[in-house]
Amino acid sequence: MAVATVTDLGKYEAARLIIDQYIAGEKTLIGMLLDIQEEFNFLPQTVMTAIAEETGIPLAHLYGLATFYDGFSLNAQGRNHIKCCTGTACVVRGSRAILTELILDMGINPGEVTDDDAFSLEAVHCFGACAHGPILVTGEEYHGYVTSAKAREIIGKLRKADEEAGK
Repeated sequence: MAVATVTDLGKYEAARLIIDQYIAGEKTLIGMLLDIQEEFNFLPQTVMTAIAEETGIPLAHLYGLATFYDGFSLNAQGRNHIKCCTGTACVVRGSRAILTELILDMGINPGEVTDDDAFSLEAVHCFGACAHGPILVTGEEYHGYVTSAKAREIIGKLRKADEEAGK
């Protein structure tokens, strides 16, 4: 099996511009990975392999960075990535019912992405905000004291924002 190069990226062609900026010295390695993730909502394996090939940086080093920093994801994510706390304090306050509500509403399980790439769902063990549980995180926004009704409202607002943005 041949190693992927930037010219083989297919649907990830936008990565070429980002990688070229790094090679030209305009980007740091972490900056390049952040830009790749912003473009694709995760770090695709094909792109990671191409980065290693084009830059000479060992693939293991790239994956080491990507797995060390929580801000990176190696799994596909939707435009709206929803994280639901399933830690003890949140479960006691009803987060399992909220997670079930999200699964039913979006039609996906944790770790999956909707067919239109609008949503992805993740069950997280703890955000460290137990006093405000149950907690949902959408993007960088924390939502505390969430109920099933509030979860539906949050998803509805995200859908409406996507519609208004033409997505």
